[in-house]
Amino acid sequence: MNKNIISGLVILAFALIYTFMAFRLPEPASNSVVIGPSVFPGTIGVLLIITSVLLMINGWLETRQTNSKQETKEVSQEKEEQQDKRKVFLISLFLLGYIVLFVPLGYLLSTALFILCVTLYLDRKHWIRNVIFAVAFPVTVYFLFDRVLSVYLPVGPLG
Repeated sequence: MNKNIISGLVILAFALIYTFMAFRLPEPASNSVVIGPSVFPGTIGVLLIITSVLLMINGWLETRQTNSKQETKEVSQEKEEQQDKRKVFLISLFLLGYIVLFVPLGYLLSTALFILCVTLYLDRKHWIRNVIFAVAFPVTVYFLFDRVLSVYLPVGPLG
């Protein structure tokens, strides 16, 4: 079985449980709340279900296309697996650093640093685009959470 099919099945199982639990959240005690507490987690769960199904479909299509070309790719596949393990390890280290620095540096700085490190590691050729994305994404999300949703994120030394 293709890795995408296996990953899609695992994510689908998690997403189904997550979505089920999200819609079991109790209703708010106040009647003045426009949306309930299950809307955001439920939306994430539904999107996760959709993307896991798309991942499985992608894996199935890849399997159909590569059945005839399988012998020539076995050697190159071993090399890719070694590189994939290295990438997963380094990105996990970046994520650990992000977790450690989240509260001391605040959301904006730690998220910008994390996104910049990961995108530069994965794609060094487009560093200008990476820097713009590393700044624009956290600022947009911070504005959305702070101003629209009134959810306050850690500000760190900027606050």
